[in-house]
Amino acid sequence: MNRDLDFEEISFYCRSPIFMCPDCSHAAKCQDLMNLLRIYKLEEKTPEPDYRSLFPWTKPRQPGPLDPNNKLNEMTSGEWLKFTRTVLTETFPKTLGHELRRKHPGYKSPFLLGQLLSFFSKEQDMILDPFAGTGSTLVAAALTNREAVGFELYKKWIDIYYEICKTHDIPRQKLVQGDCVHLSRYLPAESVDFILMDPPNIMKSKEWLGKELKGDEAFDLFFSMMEELFINCHKVLRNKKYAAVFTKNMYQDGGYVYITPHFAAAGQRAGFVLKGEKIWENTAEKLRPYGYPHTYVPNVVHYNILIFQKNV
Repeated sequence: MNRDLDFEEISFYCRSPIFMCPDCSHAAKCQDLMNLLRIYKLEEKTPEPDYRSLFPWTKPRQPGPLDPNNKLNEMTSGEWLKFTRTVLTETFPKTLGHELRRKHPGYKSPFLLGQLLSFFSKEQDMILDPFAGTGSTLVAAALTNREAVGFELYKKWIDIYYEICKTHDIPRQKLVQGDCVHLSRYLPAESVDFILMDPPNIMKSKEWLGKELKGDEAFDLFFSMMEELFINCHKVLRNKKYAAVFTKNMYQDGGYVYITPHFAAAGQRAGFVLKGEKIWENTAEKLRPYGYPHTYVPNVVHYNILIFQKNV
């Protein structure tokens, strides 16, 4: 057999079919066979680790002493204390559909979201994600034995979520296509145990409105929408339960735009109590030489995660 590949000719003189090579006494020293294996790179692939059993926030919990007064989660006192740190800087494994999820402009790791779910809810609790995207919250809910429902405006992200579930054998949660403000009106009152939302970029109105708006018009319409969504979420959340909201400040038109307080104010006007925030540093964010070498322009690589509680 002769094959011309990248101007390199490989000659294979043995008349036996290649599937007999494993039983051939000369195979170990057969240079022709080694050349074929080298050309076609017939190497065994290393299986992907089972992060569902290895990662601390998704592996089955070990029995241990839990405070009988802890009605919020299944964490021990040490785990609880660790979570209360206000800064998250962990690096998460690029698995469970990472290459598909990263097509979304605001994708998050299900392992990051799993930390929030693990603290603010218990197994079998109901989770709501109004901006579901490619379904990372729903994946995290499945890995931590929660139920979840998500809303997503665009079918292309829903299709990616379904593909991830199929590829990694993850139970599918409810993901409904449509506008989250409209859909959230029809959820039963006090039916949700935790709300996790990651709103889209305010200045990219095509992501959340389907058309381009500029400046103050986009800003005002976005927060009008967010305030209505907060009101709907306050209604569907059970009393004393929590909501976590990802926010990100921006550098726009030569100045720093402090977005986070606007989210905080919208949540408080809807009746939520602001309990604090966590800062998540996205260590995967690439640094760009904005302003170099004449002026300071920040690389915004962190999110402010606002923690609200319904307390009526």
